[in-house]
Amino acid sequence: MRIAVLGAGPGGAAAALALARGGADVTVHLPAVRTEKPCGGALPAYLLDGLAEPALAAAPSVKVETAILENAASSRLEVPLDGLRIYRRRELDAGLLAAAVTAGARLSEGRVRRLELADRVTLRGADDEPKRYEWLVAADGALSRSRRRLGLEPAAASVGLGASVTLPAGAAAAALVLGFPDLGDAYLWIFPRPGGVSVGIAYSAELLSHGAARACLESFLGRHLPAAAGGPRYRYPIPVFGRQTLPALRLAAARRVLLVGDAAGLADPLTREGIRPAVRAGRWAAESLLAGRPDDYPHRVADGLAADMARAERACRLFYEDRIGQWMVPVCRALPGVRRVLGDLLTCRQPYRGLRRRLLAGALRGQ
Repeated sequence: MRIAVLGAGPGGAAAALALARGGADVTVHLPAVRTEKPCGGALPAYLLDGLAEPALAAAPSVKVETAILENAASSRLEVPLDGLRIYRRRELDAGLLAAAVTAGARLSEGRVRRLELADRVTLRGADDEPKRYEWLVAADGALSRSRRRLGLEPAAASVGLGASVTLPAGAAAAALVLGFPDLGDAYLWIFPRPGGVSVGIAYSAELLSHGAARACLESFLGRHLPAAAGGPRYRYPIPVFGRQTLPALRLAAARRVLLVGDAAGLADPLTREGIRPAVRAGRWAAESLLAGRPDDYPHRVADGLAADMARAERACRLFYEDRIGQWMVPVCRALPGVRRVLGDLLTCRQPYRGLRRRLLAGALRGQ
């Protein structure tokens, strides 16, 4: 069985790696232009341990041990973190892709210009030469050509506005900083990365204007990292897991396409974090194909993500509409037990399932 992977981000590269290790005939079609993303790049330790790739272990990264949380009143709290590394995306993606090639995956350079779906999947590049495959793992991002070819609407999206910033000599960011400005469902970030930082604000366009989001971001950076304030920013969609996600996966699978990562709309509705679900979905797609049961893939995603993402959506409403994000800082300062739970949530060791129970236990113990 010949399999194509379209896209070489974390989801596509993870799928190609698992397929190649399983002995599949897999070709990765690379995007014409690979750019650095201003957000993303953080991986929890358990996911790194599961990948166990020398190419990834050797890639430059920053181990972050502290998160600073700030609410709209500029009240701040430090939360210890354990087991979180942040990469530049181009090096994270390159490490996973190098591992896939070492395992036996082939690379195809050049932009895919046409995608044809029939009894097989046909990809055509600039030379119009057809390349035919039995299945396609479509990991071609938020503006997915594969989704458009399938007649699917864009995945439900938040908006990211930010940049990757190279800091001048002497300027450094040691802590991960998250700000909650009490503007719609927006939050701000500074992620230290090798050689600089990623900075940005995530928000919903129907709740916050671009101008207000930009002004909020610049004010935040002025307080925490003036060296990163100003300069060009760009907006990009963040496709979050929603009610359209699973029907889209089922429709795509019926046409020999397994959607992965942003092309599938898998980002966490609360945190908008997409790397971890992309990697997990890439593995599930590969495992389904290797087992000869690709139609199982939507069920794997449903079983592995749907319940927790529904809890994340409910938590999003509570966090922003009920102002939990604002009183979280003083509560965590007073209750170390709650602060520990929050640290585990930030490093992806605490799922949404059981979160309320553990928060209540931490609050009652008060330690």
